[in-house]
Amino acid sequence: MTITPTKLEDDYFKEYKKLGGKKNRKEYDILLDIFIDHTLEIYVYGDTSKHESRSKAWNAVIKEAKITNKELILIFESVDNVTSYT
Repeated sequence: MTITPTKLEDDYFKEYKKLGGKKNRKEYDILLDIFIDHTLEIYVYGDTSKHESRSKAWNAVIKEAKITNKELILIFESVDNVTSYT
């Protein structure tokens, strides 16, 4: 099954590239999915059922995605600059 990115995801990727991101679209989409999976509940809704703090969610993304803190900041900012994430 192929998932077609939404316009919003297109905008996130464009912002990521504008910020200096080096990943291609496929890599970015994978990282974005991991980011949202770990952070959405705690960052947006304050729900601590998956992670007890934002920092633990943040670190879980770094661990699962195998990326640096710098790369994660780019991903976060690519979302937050387009649609306020927090």
